Amino acid sequence: MANKDLVTFVKKTGIFLLPILALIIGYFYSDPFKVNHTYKAYNNQPIELNQGYISWQSFLNHRDSLKYDSFILGNSCTMAYPTTIWKSFLENANPIRLNANSESLYAIYKKIKRLDESGVYIKNVLLIIDNNTLGKVVKNTSHTRILHPDISGISETEFKKEFITAFFNPKFLIPYIDYCIFHTYRKYMRGVIMEKDDHRNQLTNDIRNPRESEIEQFERQYWVTHKKEFPARELHIDDYSQVIFNTQKKMLSEICEIFKKHKTDYQIIINPEWSQRKFNNQDLIELKNIFETDRIHNFSGKNIYTENQEYFYEKSHYRPLLGRIILQEIYTE
Repeated sequence: MANKDLVTFVKKTGIFLLPILALIIGYFYSDPFKVNHTYKAYNNQPIELNQGYISWQSFLNHRDSLKYDSFILGNSCTMAYPTTIWKSFLENANPIRLNANSESLYAIYKKIKRLDESGVYIKNVLLIIDNNTLGKVVKNTSHTRILHPDISGISETEFKKEFITAFFNPKFLIPYIDYCIFHTYRKYMRGVIMEKDDHRNQLTNDIRNPRESEIEQFERQYWVTHKKEFPARELHIDDYSQVIFNTQKKMLSEICEIFKKHKTDYQIIINPEWSQRKFNNQDLIELKNIFETDRIHNFSGKNIYTENQEYFYEKSHYRPLLGRIILQEIYTE
């Protein structure tokens, strides 16, 4: 009788554990977040990956052969500044984009420090910032934001633990399984599955927004189709609140010292926004107290750039069309 009970228990336990075991095997086999192995390229990935990890790993993959010396840092708005365009304004430069989605000042600070500590020559820097970036000064350990172990110094085990934990979260697992079975993007999958694949250059991390193809095909009709993504602007828009305080000042000052050490030709761009909300004036003063004034370029607020809807994909991101104009203005001053 006892043996029968044991057999029944094993069978029932096996039925329960088999799906979990299958998921674990599937996780390590498919490596959905692309962090368990090193890859030469990260194109054609349906999963929303950790952009900061990918960009830094691409840098590590090719730094010895390509001798990177010029760096674009910031959030997803850095896509408006492809290295191919930026390079045309530089002299004998080997640029790479070291971006991350929703990038923080903390992450930018850690990346620049790591470049310096690694003995990398920091010849040119394009620093793309906004109020949101400057307000973040603590490390983020979520799987989409956690820094590469080479930057943070955490163990590989601790780093990878965040991803396997995220994998078993129902918010990820359900849309992931749905997509694996039906290969169909659904709106509820946003943040887990990409609606369209970004076209990434494995050597420079340049990304071509898939909406650019839509604009090429439909031209001005694009902005009619996407009208809801451009909310009406208020008659009176308050400036952003101040975000640069002591912690930010310390990080920014250390970044400036590294630039001085390398005699870096750096340019700091404050993002233009469709909302036309203006960067805080006291924050602008603080930036000018730390960095050279003529290297800080504020494109926020109401101006000829934010007035033109065709410079934007939607309310949050602007196009390389505007990025080129901004670079032209900066480097011909």
